[in-house]
Amino acid sequence: MNYDDFSRTEYLPFGESVELMKNRQLDATLQSAGLGMAAFRDLASHAPVVFVSIPADLVANIGNDAYRPSMIPAGTYTGQDTDVPTVAISNLLITHEKVSDDTAYQMAKQVYENLPALRNAHSAAEGITAEGAVQGLPLPLHPGAERYYREKGLLN
Repeated sequence: MNYDDFSRTEYLPFGESVELMKNRQLDATLQSAGLGMAAFRDLASHAPVVFVSIPADLVANIGNDAYRPSMIPAGTYTGQDTDVPTVAISNLLITHEKVSDDTAYQMAKQVYENLPALRNAHSAAEGITAEGAVQGLPLPLHPGAERYYREKGLLN
């Protein structure tokens, strides 16, 4: 599937594309969002929704370690009765080189030492792990964050 398969392509804000789908003014949308996203839950409760499968072999052909195969588990959205293969990309906390090593270290430490509170705040945090944080990085780690991951035995 590519853009030529569509009669018209628009680049819309996330919420607007979902509203247009609810009003039957838009047939498809491509979104990058966490599982169980409220706008898609709302859409699926108003109309039948079909999630297009993105198989693992297609993800592998992207040729970029930042993208990885993933799954939308069955039951994530109303009417979605089967697992749907998809592609995932990690959300990153990005800073600049002038942030002190100690500050970057504490930022990483506080995220991973407070995961229960994050998970209570949002279900998408269920997928956050320190091990996953150091895989497929498209950018180098800040030296302070790198120190934290090394101390945890996640980097050599």
